[in-house]
Amino acid sequence: MRTRTLILFALACGLASIGIRSARAQTILEVPGPAQQNQPYVPPRPAPPPTTWAPSGADNGDTIQLLPQELWRPAPAPPQAVPPPPPAPVNAAPMTAQALPALPAVFRGCWEGQVNQLDWIRREPGAHKIGFWTPKIYRLCYKRVGDQPFTLTFTETGVAPSEKIINPHGSVAPIATDGRAYASMRARLHFDEYRARADAWSPTATFAVDETTNLDCRIGGDDMMVNADVYGTRDGEPWFRAHWRADFHRFGN
Repeated sequence: MRTRTLILFALACGLASIGIRSARAQTILEVPGPAQQNQPYVPPRPAPPPTTWAPSGADNGDTIQLLPQELWRPAPAPPQAVPPPPPAPVNAAPMTAQALPALPAVFRGCWEGQVNQLDWIRREPGAHKIGFWTPKIYRLCYKRVGDQPFTLTFTETGVAPSEKIINPHGSVAPIATDGRAYASMRARLHFDEYRARADAWSPTATFAVDETTNLDCRIGGDDMMVNADVYGTRDGEPWFRAHWRADFHRFGN
């Protein structure tokens, strides 16, 4: 009897040992092996666009449909308002010319002066050669014509030799006055002058001269003492600058 009990106990221990080994084997088989290092990288899939429940006429309302692309994109920003264009400029009426100053009564009448020589004369850089100065006669009148205001008139003619200058004409205007015996004036003179023999090859016999003269005039008794600065051009090109002094005397009525 004792022997049979030992045999049964040994069989039970053997069966228990076999069960333990089987469980261990099963545990080892269920554990996956380590991942290999050389497997390629697969990026994650992008998230799907948002969905909404949108029943159609053919289903029972449980079908999932994707929203069209233009519906789930964010709405564009509203366009900014464009400012209106600025108003067109209004052309203002041109300002009227400032009235010329009236000269004192001592300037009334006609004055004449002859300019025989210059204090100095300088040729402009690169300009044509300057010839001899031709003496000129200045005639200036400050007179009233009819009921019109007193007006300045101006003429200038060559005198020695007179055949060198033709077609003279010009104008003069008062610039400022002290209201007593002083006035500044600006004279503009144009004339044609015959060319010298050295220019005989030129296609024209004369050249055009334009002189702008600033006159400082002061009355003393029956004389007008004048200091003048002259700027001259020849055929429209800068030619010379000069300065002269002369005494003008009354003449005529």
